[in-house]
Amino acid sequence: MITAFWRKINLELLAWPLGLTLLYIMNPNERATSLCFFKNLGIPLCPGCGLGHGIHYFLHGQWSASIHHHWLAPVVVAVLLYRTIQLALIQLADFKQS
Repeated sequence: MITAFWRKINLELLAWPLGLTLLYIMNPNERATSLCFFKNLGIPLCPGCGLGHGIHYFLHGQWSASIHHHWLAPVVVAVLLYRTIQLALIQLADFKQS
């Protein structure tokens, strides 16, 4: 029964909340190696650079810092929250059918 439960869980439903939670608890001031593929290749222009920091600041209510780091951060948070709720409702309906 437990294995059937885990087989029915949508991995995307786990990924988005986990990603948002990790971005919430990260320390943007800490200097760490970059995970940016473009930056690691030596390409200075990356359309996504600053998005993680922007999401972090948005989740902490620092709107201007969020927009300063990446102007799409509020949109991305809204889309990911919408998608998480959408997947949760689908998952709930699926569990009710079983």
